Amino acid sequence: MRRRWSAAVVAACGALLGVAAWTALPADGAGQPTPARALESAELDVLHTAGELLVQDCMRAQGFSYWPVPRVPHPDWRDFPYGVDDVDWARRHGFGRRIERQLDEEAASGPRGRYQSGLSAERLEALGVALMGPDAKGLAVANPGGGTLSHSDRGCIATSWRQLYGDVRLWYGSSETVKQLGAVRTGRVDQDPAFRTALAGWSECVGRRGFPAAHPVRQRDGQLARTGPAAEAEDVPMATAQAECARSTGLADTAQDLHRRYSDLIRAEHGAAFDALRRLQAAALPTARDVVARHAGS
Repeated sequence: MRRRWSAAVVAACGALLGVAAWTALPADGAGQPTPARALESAELDVLHTAGELLVQDCMRAQGFSYWPVPRVPHPDWRDFPYGVDDVDWARRHGFGRRIERQLDEEAASGPRGRYQSGLSAERLEALGVALMGPDAKGLAVANPGGGTLSHSDRGCIATSWRQLYGDVRLWYGSSETVKQLGAVRTGRVDQDPAFRTALAGWSECVGRRGFPAAHPVRQRDGQLARTGPAAEAEDVPMATAQAECARSTGLADTAQDLHRRYSDLIRAEHGAAFDALRRLQAAALPTARDVVARHAGS
């Protein structure tokens, strides 16, 4: 429980990381409104930093300490939705076990962890209410992957959204839709016949290397579920074989091509959410820059 709020903050305030994974919208046809542009990474950094600073201000006003969460959790952190395909990264980090461990250790021993560990159960619960709101009500949107997503329209996270983006319901609906569409895209790529054909070649390749597996993501997840020195010693050779086979069999190129193709299709299917999100982000930039500048000078 004492780490639950840290995880919640990363999930709620780190949404821009998932949003940033989508490239610019294609141009519309004649007579159609020009789609809003995708923000650059540096602009997303400003929005994220401003949001975190506003949460910090709000929490302080309610008597709690808060430490902003970075948009990218670690300099070497990478997301590999179709399995590790960067050979150099695999040789350095395996499947990223040490990065995850470092983040866990920093969360426990850093100022946030020390602060939360010193709170009573009642005070910790009050911190969560101040941050996330009393319940997940007030904001809701249909999950493109099925079901409904909801969030409180109270609490400091919602307050920061309101201060930055104004229309908190539109922001939550569009940003959550875009974020969840990443999983929809990954699922479509994974089920595409071209990916399944390339996957068979990859599976044969890693089997010859002594690491039999049917799918790179399941191989990675299974390996990371193992613990102990013997298991960890296999991380780098297994991840390296995964990445080298992804390259040599064409699985990596196939996945990247399909990733771009389904990105275009999904953006076309959900153009209203992408456009609303990007217009809100662009409109929020002046406020975000003011917030960051004000805190830098304080």
